[in-house]
Amino acid sequence: MNNNETNDRLQADESANPENIGIERPAQSLPSTTAADSSTVGYQSAGQPQFKDRKTGLIVYGILQIIMGFFCAILIPLMLLPRFVGPAAGPPMNVQTLIPTMGMYALLAVLLVCLGVGSIFARRWARALTLVLAWMWLAVGSTALLMLVLLRLIPFDFAAQGQQIPPQMVMIIQVVMLGTMGFIYFFLPGIFIVFYRSKHVKATCDFQDPHVRWTDQCPLPVLAMSLMLGFGAISMIFSMSYGFVFPFFGILLKGVPCGLLVLTMTLLLAYLAWTTYRLKIAAWWTTLIFYITFGVSSIITFSRIGLMEYYRELNFPEEQLRVMKQTGIIDRMNMPLMFGVSFVVFVAYLLWVRRYFVAGSVPNVDS
Repeated sequence: MNNNETNDRLQADESANPENIGIERPAQSLPSTTAADSSTVGYQSAGQPQFKDRKTGLIVYGILQIIMGFFCAILIPLMLLPRFVGPAAGPPMNVQTLIPTMGMYALLAVLLVCLGVGSIFARRWARALTLVLAWMWLAVGSTALLMLVLLRLIPFDFAAQGQQIPPQMVMIIQVVMLGTMGFIYFFLPGIFIVFYRSKHVKATCDFQDPHVRWTDQCPLPVLAMSLMLGFGAISMIFSMSYGFVFPFFGILLKGVPCGLLVLTMTLLLAYLAWTTYRLKIAAWWTTLIFYITFGVSSIITFSRIGLMEYYRELNFPEEQLRVMKQTGIIDRMNMPLMFGVSFVVFVAYLLWVRRYFVAGSVPNVDS
């Protein structure tokens, strides 16, 4: 057995080791593929691959991602549909309040299509990003679903809303709603995680795409943190469509001071996303301080100011606010608790990934 085969066997064993879950080996450790040795390198020995080829699965999952991307794109015009069908269909719509959501759907559509194409061509970056985003999807979705159920933000009590519905129909509605949310928040991200974390899928991508990719330079848990910070910067940009209103230590900051604060936070989050990707320990500390400050500020503000008042400052139409009030959802939304739970979860995640920043300062550490 030559040295290339030995290195490949060791890499396959390490990828199956639970201690190495989420840690991508650097691409430069892979053997080069040249015409002279193409029969023996790339995880092959004596003409037989040392892994199960998952190219077909990568194509299937890639097509699924493309379909999901098109679905996100279709949601954008559907959100605008009530504005054109006439006022009789519901309360007047303020398109300005839909810009952040439409922007996120557009971003997701482009991202999913790109990842789908990358998966079809078995690109290493597509596998890494899909795996990271699937874990983020599962974590955020399950936390959000738990909060929706515990705070009774899902309209299960139809009688309280003045709707006379037979008990059997109520049961069916509840089962369908929970089943749909379980499918979206658990099943879909779960199947992506199970497939793309397989060592055979990783080996297939490494063999089909034996080049150094930017996702190889960063551990996957840190890559997730970097993407979350980048998402935060983009969210700040989209939030400007609401007008310059920001919760700040018990008050709603408005006007020019709010604009300067939002701009500063956007630039800071973008900078932290990049330096986190580069495994700078200063980025970890800055992110920790930033989110502690942001979490405390949000908890203090929404302990003093109601969510309805905040929405009014964001120029939501009164008719829309009245409908939201009638559903009872606003009254059940405990914003300090929701911010507190999100704050604790993210800080715990920061503490968990800190080990990668410490290791990142040491040369020749697996990433």
